[in-house]
Amino acid sequence: MLPSSVYARLSPKAYSALCAASIGLINLVILFTYNAHLFTVESVIHSVHSRDPDKVGPTDGYYGMAVSNVFFMLSTMIVPSLSNYMRCKWMMVIATATITLYYISFQFLHRYLYFAFCSILGFGLASFNVGYLGYITESSTKQTLPSNMALYWALTSASVLVAGFVNFLMARANSEGSTSHYREFSEGEVRIFFGMTAGIGVLSTALYAFLPNKNVDESISKTCERTTKVKDQLTQMLTVLVNRRILILVPFYIYVGLFYIFWTTIIPTTFQFTMILSKNAYVPLFYGISFTAGNSTMCFIVMKLSYIITNFCNKPLMIISACLHLSIFALVICIIPEWSTVRHTNEPSLLIQPSIISIVVLAFFLGAADLANNNMRSVRDLSPTPRNR
Repeated sequence: MLPSSVYARLSPKAYSALCAASIGLINLVILFTYNAHLFTVESVIHSVHSRDPDKVGPTDGYYGMAVSNVFFMLSTMIVPSLSNYMRCKWMMVIATATITLYYISFQFLHRYLYFAFCSILGFGLASFNVGYLGYITESSTKQTLPSNMALYWALTSASVLVAGFVNFLMARANSEGSTSHYREFSEGEVRIFFGMTAGIGVLSTALYAFLPNKNVDESISKTCERTTKVKDQLTQMLTVLVNRRILILVPFYIYVGLFYIFWTTIIPTTFQFTMILSKNAYVPLFYGISFTAGNSTMCFIVMKLSYIITNFCNKPLMIISACLHLSIFALVICIIPEWSTVRHTNEPSLLIQPSIISIVVLAFFLGAADLANNNMRSVRDLSPTPRNR
């Protein structure tokens, strides 16, 4: 995005930080649309079903996310091989192009078409996941990786703040003309929202194409074994999958995936299905602000302590993360009404009635825990099998 002469004058540390910041900012652009969509997709599908039951089922939003997650898992077995044939920034271009196609499908929403594009979305998310991590390893050394990942995740996670603001504007517009006690999405709202997200997806695709490609001496990616033979790639992949250190991390990977779905889809859906919160336009805004504040706080902690405490992103951060997650689940049990995950409800919660204050506290912990999860995952991914990253 800058002249190549500018990159040439930067030190390796400054260049790697610039790359982390650049991809973090572009991810902010595309992911705020994705997060805004995740916060509302089940409510959108529920609203479409209430108008036309033949188009979609009442819980197809959840089923669609399940389809995308299955294809994400399957695609993750294939997508890493693409890094042997192209630079990782081009994998990001492919990823945002498929996400954009998924947004466009909402202009022609139908149950089976929706599921088909959810499968395409799964492939795009796998490309995105492999692409961003690969791009950062192309410009990071072992010493700069923890701080670069923290910087990247802090910028990327600011997308939750922007997504919250977008949902706030949509909720304000809806509250002026709606007589329902719950949040409903009109056909016009659905078309406009997903039309705008598709346009932003096109912009993000172009921005990824202009990311810098300068090689960095002693970068993590240079320690990897690369091969273009399919047989060797399969052998390499199987070697990694049966590695004892990787198998030990499998439960953690499963949990990270479940936790991501938990805070992006399930928790925001409960806010819209709980009567006391569903018509409060400020709920998504405060959720986004508080989540980003928690994320930024944890980013600051990681960036400072990773240079002071050896291997801070391993056991020390794991202990902090465990305490955060235990606190989160205790709050969820106390605050969230039992059936608010699947249908509209006005039933009371177990101990603490839902309010802006309780949402702010919960979102702050979610943001801090999410950055801790992602930083640990990204750093640990590069440790067990150094030659097969």
